[in-house]
Amino acid sequence: MKRRLPGLLLVLVAVVGVVVASRNTAESSVPQFSVTTAGWMPSAPAAGGLIESWFCPGVPATGVDGVDGEIVIANRGGQSLEGTVLVLNDDAESRRLDLLVDPWTTATLDLDETLPGAITGAVVEIEGGGALVEQVALSPDGNSYAACANATSDAWYLADGFTVEGSIDQVILTNPFEQTVVANLSFSTQEGYREPGSYRGLTVPPRSIRVVDLGAPGAGAQSEPVLAVDVEVTRGRLVVGRSQDFVGGGRSGTQVSLGSPVTREQWWFSNGASGPGIDEEYVIYNPTSQSVEVDVLFIGIETPVLVDPIEVPARQVVTYDSSTQEGLPDGGHAVVFATASSEPSIVVDRVITETDGEVRGTGVLTGALARNGYVASTWYVPRGPEESVSEAIVIYNVDNEPGTVTVSAVGTSGPVPIEGLIDVDYGAAGRVSLDLDDPLIAGRQLIVEGTTRIMVERSFPNGVGGLRTPSWAIPQG
Repeated sequence: MKRRLPGLLLVLVAVVGVVVASRNTAESSVPQFSVTTAGWMPSAPAAGGLIESWFCPGVPATGVDGVDGEIVIANRGGQSLEGTVLVLNDDAESRRLDLLVDPWTTATLDLDETLPGAITGAVVEIEGGGALVEQVALSPDGNSYAACANATSDAWYLADGFTVEGSIDQVILTNPFEQTVVANLSFSTQEGYREPGSYRGLTVPPRSIRVVDLGAPGAGAQSEPVLAVDVEVTRGRLVVGRSQDFVGGGRSGTQVSLGSPVTREQWWFSNGASGPGIDEEYVIYNPTSQSVEVDVLFIGIETPVLVDPIEVPARQVVTYDSSTQEGLPDGGHAVVFATASSEPSIVVDRVITETDGEVRGTGVLTGALARNGYVASTWYVPRGPEESVSEAIVIYNVDNEPGTVTVSAVGTSGPVPIEGLIDVDYGAAGRVSLDLDDPLIAGRQLIVEGTTRIMVERSFPNGVGGLRTPSWAIPQG
């Protein structure tokens, strides 16, 4: 107990620090926590200005054997959206399309019909803004969703990689610009940090995608249960994603995700789970040159559970299996990872593998971020599930005061609150899960509005049995 007390204080200070930061802002009857989007998680910028850009690194879109890809573009306002979509693939082909999205509607672009590729991505540019954009990977082994980035970057980090028993781990380097981009890739595995010469000075031609298959023969990273990646861009800027196909080693299914352009001192998750048929682990990557100590606090449960501090050496990755944690009850939980230092230093991914009857699926999700002490009170879902789903939206309240949440479905006349999801109570630092069981909201854009600052995670069907795929809703920027 003597060892745990300092860690507990550090974690609580870190968590409360997010709350305190907002207390210094001007009070408002309706919470507004807008911040700029650069260096943050994907978010919905305030409408206005000249051009709003969304960068989608890409998904498998061959059209073969049911492997398809989509770009979902939602109009979150009462005016038509006009702009363009640049579609590009790994064969250095590109195609530009005009875009028009009617007020309060959602448009879907079929990538394999527009420009098929092993990986096909897109850049969506909206005049004046007001959009929500995400990429969707469709596969017989499981569908996945990921919001597109608001900006390119010269640095990207990917915490969870896995190439055991032939599992495919592809790093997607997408260059939407007119100039060639040059990048270096480095790895952190169980054996340590590596800078292979074959991954130095990689070029990505203009308006193209380069796919680095880390598990391919001769790639130098086969049979790795832990495979974090650091992408350093030495000329230009990229958007970076990851496409994984799990075929063994205790994992199954597919996952497409967006890399993180930043390291941070704090990462949040709303919808962790433990119990029979669930394997949950967290992958903590420290790409910096200094060792860090990480505190982990399970919250949103009756009694918070603090984990003994986890040491993550410089340029190393450490996995933490929540099933080993004494006192953690079965069921859902939220969790926050925080370093003792205020310096940004880690990236954290959650990996949950669930069994549903005879099917098994793995979902990977990078944690959510606060930005300069701000967390959104309003979050968006570009397109809701097509079927009724229990516990489809999971909310964690980061503030130490109770609140309520209302979910609205967007029709042609605008947002309409959903019966049964109006002013739903949640406790101080509490967690609540919401069912989406009204057939009238199927496939519609959703708006989640809290009276406090919240983290909103989606848990939608992935198309295989009763399995789910994790993703974040998109916060108001």
